[in-house]
Amino acid sequence: MIEIIIILSILGAFLSLDITMFGQFMVSRPIFAGPLIGYILGDINTGFWLGMIVEMMWINTIPLGTSVPVDLTMMTVLSVSWSCLHFKGSQDAAIFALAIAIPFAYLYREVDVAGRLFNTKIMHWVERGIEQGKEYRISLGLYSGLILFLLRASIVYFVFMVVGGLIYISMAVYIPVTLEIAFKKAWYYLPVFGFGLVLYNFKHIVGLPFLKKKDE
Repeated sequence: MIEIIIILSILGAFLSLDITMFGQFMVSRPIFAGPLIGYILGDINTGFWLGMIVEMMWINTIPLGTSVPVDLTMMTVLSVSWSCLHFKGSQDAAIFALAIAIPFAYLYREVDVAGRLFNTKIMHWVERGIEQGKEYRISLGLYSGLILFLLRASIVYFVFMVVGGLIYISMAVYIPVTLEIAFKKAWYYLPVFGFGLVLYNFKHIVGLPFLKKKDE
């Protein structure tokens, strides 16, 4: 179990790297990360479904400028991993895993903010080096920033996956039947609600008159 958690933590760190640090190939998006983790753990259906829910409900969460949004990759990787590792194929357990993963994803945003502040120090170190004619600090600063991000993200993923997994298992066995039924219904209702959010966020798109307001 520990070996697979380590692998998932490293993979999650590389996926999160795509958000702002390197590439932006969209592999960090939940609709890709969810099925990938689910495929590795032998339950691609749960991975796709949870990834789709997170993608649609937070589709307007995009890192622009200095804004630091909630890490959707973290949310997806944690929820899919917990669900597939402990209650594979259980719809209500998957939704409960997503509920547990949300606060961890918001907590990681604070860790990300601290990491960006540290990257600012690296940037100033590079700038002073350029003024002194030490251009090699540019590449050194870039590589060190990437490595530090991967180390930080891997450690946080591992800690969250272990601690959150223990919380998830401990709470899951005490879920009342009525709440289990609610989670099963949420498995189908959340994608519908998410699709409504997609339509709301893109209601001003030209060419889709049925999304426009009546007074437009």
